[in-house]
Amino acid sequence: MNWRYILPIYFIYILLSIIVKLIGEQNFPGNVLLYHAINSSQVTLLNPIMVFLSEYGREYVWIPVTAALFIAGGKYRRASIILASAFVLAIIFGELSKYAVAQPRPFLVLSTYHLLVPKPHDFSYPSGHALIVGVGAITLLLTVPYYISLPLTAEAILVSYSRVYVGVHWPLDVLAGWILAAAISLTAIKLEWLEMKIYDRVKNLATHDRNEANMKEMKKEKRNQS
Repeated sequence: MNWRYILPIYFIYILLSIIVKLIGEQNFPGNVLLYHAINSSQVTLLNPIMVFLSEYGREYVWIPVTAALFIAGGKYRRASIILASAFVLAIIFGELSKYAVAQPRPFLVLSTYHLLVPKPHDFSYPSGHALIVGVGAITLLLTVPYYISLPLTAEAILVSYSRVYVGVHWPLDVLAGWILAAAISLTAIKLEWLEMKIYDRVKNLATHDRNEANMKEMKKEKRNQS
């Protein structure tokens, strides 16, 4: 993966963020209209599913997925290490963006909304849920077979959609989250050599410490026997 393909995605995200900072999300063309279209389309039978996806579709899916890939070993462990690295970058960049752009949630701006979950107290842009699941989906699309990545991508899209559906995010938050997710995922794949180097060093240190502990235990047993 070449930086000339990655850096323009960061540029698009930064440019979009500057525009949002200057005019506000409520003034971004189509943002309010699309929010109402999605948020007002709630269906009683679907609401519990969308609430579950919105509240738990991030941690309850992507942490176990990362752990399972690591345990599986081989190319799946490689994917899990890239994934974990991308998540760390996403958390850092996402939080910096939230405070830099500082956009209020839609329920703080609009007079009409349908809220299905408790009101979050942090800033709105970008959607942290969309960012994390977007990172997960894009990274796996590029590192593991389709029969693993496609179902998880579908889950990531549903989680992202649910954040607008339940009323806590603007559609632009979700779009921005996925744009930043694409840049971060490609960055993590580009830096795979560094991530694997760090992993190997940590693994060697852990093995060395475990071997030393075993040697001490063996010496202690010999002294006790004598």
